[in-house]
This record gives sequence, C-alpha cells and structure tokens, in this order.
Amino acid sequence: MRRLLFTLTLTTLLLTACATDIIYLPVNTATVEVTHPTPTTSPPTSTPEPTKAPDLGVSTEALRGLTISLWHGLDGSQAQLLAQMAAEFSLSNAWGITVNVNSQGNLSGLAQAIRNGKNGQGLPELALALPEQAQAWDEDALLAEINPYLENPEFGFSKQEINDFPAGLWRQDAIENRRLGLPATRSTRLLFYNQSWARQLGFENPPQTAAEFREQVCAANASWKTDVDETNDGYGGLVLDNDPWTAYSWLKAFGGDVSANAAFDFVRPENEAALTFLQELRTAGCAWLTPGLTPFAHFAARRALVVSGNLSEITAQNAALRAAGSADQWTVLPFPGSQERAVVTYGPSFLVLRTSPARQLAGWLFVRWALSPENQARWARESGFLPVRASALGLLASFRSVNPQWAAAADLMPQMSNYSQLAGWPLARQMLGDGFYTALMLNLPAETVLIEMQKTIEEVLEQ
Repeated sequence: MRRLLFTLTLTTLLLTACATDIIYLPVNTATVEVTHPTPTTSPPTSTPEPTKAPDLGVSTEALRGLTISLWHGLDGSQAQLLAQMAAEFSLSNAWGITVNVNSQGNLSGLAQAIRNGKNGQGLPELALALPEQAQAWDEDALLAEINPYLENPEFGFSKQEINDFPAGLWRQDAIENRRLGLPATRSTRLLFYNQSWARQLGFENPPQTAAEFREQVCAANASWKTDVDETNDGYGGLVLDNDPWTAYSWLKAFGGDVSANAAFDFVRPENEAALTFLQELRTAGCAWLTPGLTPFAHFAARRALVVSGNLSEITAQNAALRAAGSADQWTVLPFPGSQERAVVTYGPSFLVLRTSPARQLAGWLFVRWALSPENQARWARESGFLPVRASALGLLASFRSVNPQWAAAADLMPQMSNYSQLAGWPLARQMLGDGFYTALMLNLPAETVLIEMQKTIEEVLEQ
C-alpha cells in the first residue's frame, strides 16, 4: 500500500511520455562471506567481587547466571558470526551471562517479532536493528536509555573511547541529548571507478567534483564512438541504477536531503540540481541504463567507467574482472557533487530494551564487549563490512593489504554522513530510488518528480 500511491502517480506520468528504454534490473545485494581464521577469546583469570553499578540500580551479583536474548534480522554468514561471538562471550564473561541469539530472518521479520512481543509474547533484552526502527520503538517506550550505561564509571566508555567512533556513525543513534543505541556495523554505497582505463583516457586522478566527473564519463563515452559500430555509442560512461542509496548519495553530494526540521522535504533546489545533473549526463550519452547484465560485467568489459555498488559487492566486481580476463586496477570513490563528496553510511545498531535493571546491564555488557576494537576488527575481517571504531582499522593491516577497495572505503570513514532519522525513512528511501530511476528513464522534469514524491509521502503518512 505504501508504494502503491507513488506507483500510480508515476504510472500517470508514464502514460504521457514516450520511452524505448529497457528497464535496468537491480543487482544481487546478498552479503559476500569473507573467511579468515577466527581469533580466540581468553576466559577471565578470576571472578570479580560483587559491586553496585553506580546509577544503574543493580548489583553485579544479580547478573550471575542470567540468560538473555538478542534478536536480529541478519542472515547467512553475518548471522553465523554473531551467534559465534555471542557463544564466546557466554563462555568467557566474568558473570556467567549467557546470550542466546535469535534470527528473525530479515529486518521486516524483526520488526514483526518486536510488534508481537510488545503485544504480549515477550521481548528480548537486546536487538540489532536500524536507527529508524529504534525511533519507532522508542515512541512505544520499548527502549532503555543508553546514556546511563555509556557514562557509567565502571561499565561505560571513556571520552577517548567515545571519540574512537567516527562522528558520522556516532550521531546516527542519537535524538538531541538522548541515545537510543550504539552502531554495531556499517556499510556504504560508493562509486566503483576504473583507474586503469581513466589513465588511458588521460586522467591521472579520480574526479573530485561534479564537473570533473562529467568530463571523465563523457570522455569514456566518446571513446566508444570512434568505431563504425553505432550500436555501441551509448557505452562508456556511468551506469545508472535504481538503488535508493545511490539516489540519496547524489542528493547529499549536491547539498540536498529529503528532510528538514523533523519533516520530509523533497522539493529543494539542491535535490533538483542533483537529478538534473544525472539527466544531463544521460541526454549527452555519458550515463546510461543497462538491460540484462549486471553493472559489474559492463565495468569489467570497459563498457562503463563508473558503476555504483556497496561493500558486499566488491567481491562480485573483482570476480567479474577475473571472468573477463581483465587486469584493470580500480578503486571506490565518494559521490562528487557541487557541494561536497558524499559518503552515506547505514547499518544496524545495538539496542537495549526495557526489561529489568539486571537484564539491561547484562545486555549492555555484551554490547560493550562486542564493540571492543578487537571484536570490531574481527567483524570486519569476517563480514566484509566496516568496523565502527577507528582503532579497529589499526588491527586490520593484513586484511587491508589484500582488499584494497575495502581499504579505500575504510579510509573514507571520517567523511561518512548520516541519512534522515525520521520514522518514515524506509518509505522515503524506496520512493527516492523509484522516483529517480523513473525520472531518468523517461527524462521527466526533475521538479515534477520531486513534487510527486512530496505529495505521496504526505498522503501516506497522514493515513
């Protein structure tokens, strides 16, 4: 129902426009497993004496033998890794706390499980969920405030440890002076850029601005127009896609966004500038929509100088290059715009739910353990996603050396920015991806599409 109104609106626009393009099929975004030796966790050498945790209203004696639950929406190798880490904590922590991990299949399944739990079926002590999910659950008073644990002199984080979290990641779980959770792991959407081909085209350095980006992708397109085959004249530049994070990253690069003053605001000059920039690239032949094959195959065959992808797709891109027999060097870049170079980060956070003082503290102790630099480095090695602490990067020298594109993404962590924290963000995000792609496919006026997005989200959220 949420997407229906917007789809109907765009259908009206479709009926009044002429188009012969083949619709681009979205790529597979499954998580790629990276296997590395698993470090061991040493058991404690002694059991600490019971103490009263200041301001937390519970003695550590009450923690002994507790069993708590952690619900999440991960799958595949990430779910296995989280379960393994929870088992290791359960065997090694000083208080005898056991953490049972329960996968709800995906984030939608997690949201439904929390709804069921709220309605009487019982809630876990911990959840691994998106910041926008945390906001919705906070409105239902399901979450424990994190600051008392964070600031606790015995069990909290020092100022130095807090500063170890990049600012863009740290802000994602905060509402004014309140903190709903702590970042657990993060991914990002980036541009995949063929350095070898760019150098042959005469460009020694990656583009830093929108103008430089246009120059390079148009040069790549022009190189395909030098033969007698006119059917390939559209190749070479940027491959356009319908991923919402791609669209949002372009908005941010041009100084735009979809929200302001705690409300959605699609109709902004910066947003129009971003969409118009992409439309102009396509009109000039410097950006194109691709049928059938994934963008990675086009990138490997030099039919595209630039494609977009997330961290889990780096392995897929390298596999496509090997399959094509290509020795091209490539890297990842932020989205270049008129205002900045945008890198938007997203991913789940640890949330502590309201249960009892002892169970909440037990959950917090697992969170603190999981967020240690050593465990964050391990998570990055085995999942391929980014750690959420800068110090963890110093423990990943070997991993960085054999994963240069991942290393380039990790180097961008200080620049990573937030996305809208409004509860309606999942709807806004999907509308953004669909709306941008439709506008590009049909060359619809940018302002018209943005206005329709604004009308649709206001109508849906009023219901």
